Amino acid sequence: MGRGSTRKSGDRKRAVESTAFEPDYRALVAAAGDVIYTLDLQGRFTSVNPAALRVFECEPQEMIGRDFVEILTPESAENARRHFQQGLLGTENTPFFDVEARAKSGRVIHLEVRAGNLYQNGACIGRQGIARDISELKALQAQVAEKSARIALLEERTRIALGLYSRIAGLARHDASDGASPEASLRHVQVAMLHASGEKIGLTSLDLHVLELLSKGRSSREIALHVHRSPHTVKDHVKKIMQRLGATRRAELVATALGLGLIPGES
Repeated sequence: MGRGSTRKSGDRKRAVESTAFEPDYRALVAAAGDVIYTLDLQGRFTSVNPAALRVFECEPQEMIGRDFVEILTPESAENARRHFQQGLLGTENTPFFDVEARAKSGRVIHLEVRAGNLYQNGACIGRQGIARDISELKALQAQVAEKSARIALLEERTRIALGLYSRIAGLARHDASDGASPEASLRHVQVAMLHASGEKIGLTSLDLHVLELLSKGRSSREIALHVHRSPHTVKDHVKKIMQRLGATRRAELVATALGLGLIPGES
């Protein structure tokens, strides 16, 4: 008798201790900073924790009964609906996906969602998930990407400038040793700069020569004599340059080339 009473007393004590330390899941859900939600089989909200007020700027009660795609942007609604259907069918590849939602004020929110099926007595009765606001993270990633692009552009411009300066210095040294006039030296430097500008957009030395002759009003036949090509070849060449610079007429081509610094200003 004594042993049985002792055993029962110990069991009751453990049961009391177990109950005392069992977590209050409702309190945890209510206090969570992420949005925790459940949906029925039609995709309508059946419960949302208080975090909805901070993220979506509306009371949880306002969301009950609404289709979840109503709070998403049109671009994200299709993706989220596909995940929802695949989840119910058991064909979902990953429980994680990103969506864009709109708050009550119209502000766009970036959400990282983890979702899964909701079961009751072994039967699937809907979906449940956690949506984390990652808007600040997305903004930070965009800033980093923008800065990286600026750095890459600066590095490219620096590389081009250094190459140009090297060519100019080489020409200056060459002209000085040959006793060339200042005008000739300046012309060599100008040609080097034109070639550097042309190379940036895929134009060759021949292209630049043709552009300069066009700016002087030369005809295809006259240009052909200068570049040792047939007039027909020159016409085809001019068309290709037009396509490269987005021009439709010769006058427009010359004006565009001048604006890009591909033709000497005095032309």
